[in-house]
Amino acid sequence: MSASGQPTQHMEVDEGVVCKQGTGNSSSVQLHPLVVMTIADHATRCKINNRDYNYAMGVLLGKQTGRDIEITSSCDLSSHIVNDVWTLDREYLVNRMEQLSQLAQSNCGSQAGDVVGWYAFGDLPSARHMAMHEQLHEVPLLIMFNHTQSEELTLRSFEGTVDVSHSQSRKAFAEIPHVMKTSESERIGIDHAAGSCVTGYSAVSDCLGSHQGAVAMLNGRVKVICDYLVEVIEGRKDANPAVISAISSLVSSLPLPAEHSQQFDARTNQELLDVLLITTMSTLTKGIFLHQEIDTKASVFSTSKGIKCKPSLDFIASSLDS
Repeated sequence: MSASGQPTQHMEVDEGVVCKQGTGNSSSVQLHPLVVMTIADHATRCKINNRDYNYAMGVLLGKQTGRDIEITSSCDLSSHIVNDVWTLDREYLVNRMEQLSQLAQSNCGSQAGDVVGWYAFGDLPSARHMAMHEQLHEVPLLIMFNHTQSEELTLRSFEGTVDVSHSQSRKAFAEIPHVMKTSESERIGIDHAAGSCVTGYSAVSDCLGSHQGAVAMLNGRVKVICDYLVEVIEGRKDANPAVISAISSLVSSLPLPAEHSQQFDARTNQELLDVLLITTMSTLTKGIFLHQEIDTKASVFSTSKGIKCKPSLDFIASSLDS
């Protein structure tokens, strides 16, 4: 299944834990693009740090209403191999959820979201994914991210179910469709991060530039009015009743600060947080893109010289500083 949520054709099904999609009440999954970006970032970090993709995983957060699941965020999890069994680090999961809850509460006064599923890397789930699914107390959803596809982002959604098509019932995964859902703030942030990373151009920058020009013009005109009033009060200029009346009418049409100060501060702080998050996301994306470019060039250089070596961290740090 592609990122658009449409089932892929000619799907090779693992009969061990994957069953055919049923025609019954399958879940409806809505996936936000920020989740996809977070999972892709996790895959990039695994590649940079030479970690095994097969045992990399994360948790999906959102809300579930009946059979409708909306995934709004995600974070990576820690796991270990204990006696050849893929085991979840529950202490890390609890601490991570507490941190996310505190962050969401301090930023917007809401909860971080419920655990609605988890994600792993690969094309199809296997028996070890089913074992991990049971360790997570059978959360409803599993998303598989195929990081080996370079041209198309491949995500496949699976729902834990009970397969009764065989002589004995068994736990299995059934592939279900998903759709992408985005808010305006998410769309702006993703557009800004992707555009500035790949081409150095972002439509958001042009929009913010026009807003900055408008605010600068407004500030200049307000300063002219303030300077005029100061000169009238100090007696350096005669008062013009028509001008004073126009200024008084303009001021009386503005909302009183005392009535709207709390609401204004809350909206201002929220917009400031949005801008800082977008800026941070753009900076991280640029850093990842630059690191991949440096790693590719270093690999070409090492291959041409017959040297097997990794890029120096000092070299990478100096490149990022420049």
